[in-house]
Amino acid sequence: MEDENKDMDLIWDRTLELFIKIHDCPDNPAHLDSLVHWLNEDPAHLKAFNELGQIWIATGIALAREIGQPLSDLERDQSPLMMH
Repeated sequence: MEDENKDMDLIWDRTLELFIKIHDCPDNPAHLDSLVHWLNEDPAHLKAFNELGQIWIATGIALAREIGQPLSDLERDQSPLMMH
């Protein structure tokens, strides 16, 4: 059980690292290649990445509601989550 939690922690750490790299430099092909390679290594990687994407979207919606921004403004430029 402890090893499983440690593995998930490592997966989430890498998920966040790759997500931040893609977010900060979306035009860098090396970051995208790293992400695609990593997602193909294990279904748990794709699951974690998609979960992080859902958290990101939910956070944006919550913030938009807080400041009164129409949600349609957020949804207009959303690219889909990675599907595999």
